[in-house]
Amino acid sequence: MLSAAALIVLTMAATSAGAPPHFQADSNGRATDGQVVKDGARPRVQRIAILPDRTTGRAWGIPYLLAAVEDLNIVRPDAVFTVGDMVQGYTRSTSLWNTEADEYLDAVGKLSAAFYPTAGNHDVISGTRTAGDATFAEQYRQRFGPVWYSVELDLATVLVLFSDEGLGDSKMGFSDEQIAWLSGALQSASKRNQPIFLLMHRPMWRYPSVKWNDRVQPLLEKAGVDAVIAGHFHALQRDPDVGGVQYHIVGTCGGMIDQHPLAGQMQHLTFVDCTSEGALRVWHQPVGLVLPEDFVTRADQDRVFALREPAPAVRTDGKLPDPSTLTAPTAAVARFVVKNPIDVPIHVTLDPPGVLRNANGPAVWWTAGRAGQGTPGTTGGANGWTSHTLADVDYASTMATNARSMLRVASGACEYDVPAKSEVIIEVPVTLMPQSGTILAPQLDMYATFVDSKGRTVPIYLPTRLPIDRTVQLGTDLANAVSLPVLAWNYSPYDTREENPTLQFTRSADGKKLIIDALVPDQLQAAAPSWSAPDAKRKNDPHADAIRVLIESPALAAPIDFLVEPFTNGCIAPDGVIMKCQTSAGTGWTAHMEVPLPASAGALASIQVGIADNDDTFHTQWRWLAPAGAAGRWRLTEPAMSSK
Repeated sequence: MLSAAALIVLTMAATSAGAPPHFQADSNGRATDGQVVKDGARPRVQRIAILPDRTTGRAWGIPYLLAAVEDLNIVRPDAVFTVGDMVQGYTRSTSLWNTEADEYLDAVGKLSAAFYPTAGNHDVISGTRTAGDATFAEQYRQRFGPVWYSVELDLATVLVLFSDEGLGDSKMGFSDEQIAWLSGALQSASKRNQPIFLLMHRPMWRYPSVKWNDRVQPLLEKAGVDAVIAGHFHALQRDPDVGGVQYHIVGTCGGMIDQHPLAGQMQHLTFVDCTSEGALRVWHQPVGLVLPEDFVTRADQDRVFALREPAPAVRTDGKLPDPSTLTAPTAAVARFVVKNPIDVPIHVTLDPPGVLRNANGPAVWWTAGRAGQGTPGTTGGANGWTSHTLADVDYASTMATNARSMLRVASGACEYDVPAKSEVIIEVPVTLMPQSGTILAPQLDMYATFVDSKGRTVPIYLPTRLPIDRTVQLGTDLANAVSLPVLAWNYSPYDTREENPTLQFTRSADGKKLIIDALVPDQLQAAAPSWSAPDAKRKNDPHADAIRVLIESPALAAPIDFLVEPFTNGCIAPDGVIMKCQTSAGTGWTAHMEVPLPASAGALASIQVGIADNDDTFHTQWRWLAPAGAAGRWRLTEPAMSSK
């Protein structure tokens, strides 16, 4: 008998795609820990890479080729082919042609896989303008190899054709000799019972003079050819299948392009996957986007975290005027304390490299594929990609558009270098715009950048919500009470997506109570498992939706500080406080609180109100009336006395 600690070995056939395996389970249906799953065999795959056209006439094409070689050495295909046009050519100088050939061969010489070329028009046509001039075709045979041949790989056969036999003749076609060779090569390939595909530079099926449908297509169908792949047009495209044969035209890898990728123009690699079961699949990937295992190192990631946590490197210092009190654009200065805790200098800016904006703020973030391969606006480099992280964490219901619209900041207004392990105070001139209604906290999108161990500029996003100097004006009734937002003053990507709660403050008719009315958008009202008198921990981090009220005044014997969890069973407001709560399924809840606070004390008081949102999860998010959390306060102002 096996002991409980013995290994359980489970042998199974290959599971269907996307389906979990059938793990060994106990009598209660729970998967048994410690088992060994022997996965069933799957078809073997042979991956073949294809380099598209490189010709540009400009030096900026070569970095894409070099990046492609780096990609391929990470992917490690079984073989690498081209579709031709490896040199600029069209020259009368064999010396220049050889220099260009050296440049290409030096690049592909760094490949870890076998390399098989295809001849293109740029590789073989002479600059003498004499059709049939074989000078450079012979150079090609000496430097690169034959112009038509086949390669028998483990799981596929590749036939390379020559699409420029006329060597400058405007009439495209295949010679009888090449067709005869193709017929025999296809017969041999078909006997292997494995995928077959053809490579050529020009898409010869597009030229009427070739008579493809009469001379070539029948041979392909008879042999069971899977695909034909060509280049030349510098535009990726997929032609319709004919007789079970796929037709593909690839784009460029360093070649000249001038249009959008959706127009088929991109620097890319093409891959052909062939399986032991006879399947073939063609797919493409932009150059420079295969990331090495050390794309980001531990040392650089430690720097990133140090600039973000436990406190962001950029912190506010002081308060700005309340935009709701302004009647015209008002100049102000936003002050920040910048602490650089890392071992390299940082640069603090509002205009980091790579951030592309729209009218509402940052939209996408440009990322270079690999170090040293260039960034937007430079003259060379491999592809990068755009990250939508900035837009994903931005949402208008709580911050973003309205928060940014309160501020006008000139380009270049914040450009500060901060040495390693140092702290400085910086000032940013801003213009505050007058606002009305429910005013959000003004937001500045700050960035701290540093140069990492690979020489790249790394931007760290530090959105900063600026404290404002606000007075809470009490109304005589709800109709004339200002609606004030309750905000997440400290930015977090985990902010909940509901709109901000709002508060209205009024004075009771008898002048003895402060009345607080809360409107809380909340799709899920959460209760704690049980209620007990809240200690400091529960006040700071309740396990339920909650309201916390803090009031200080010299006229009070002790500060007021209480927490109410309106949906927790058994929770009641503290002595003397009247609280009524109503819910609206799926939309939120309201709370009406009457707090003993005579006008004599209120005139000297300051207040903070926090609203906690739990949503039946581990985490609870606080939003506060004033910045600084439980330590924050805003002054209360009693209602203006009406004249009689």
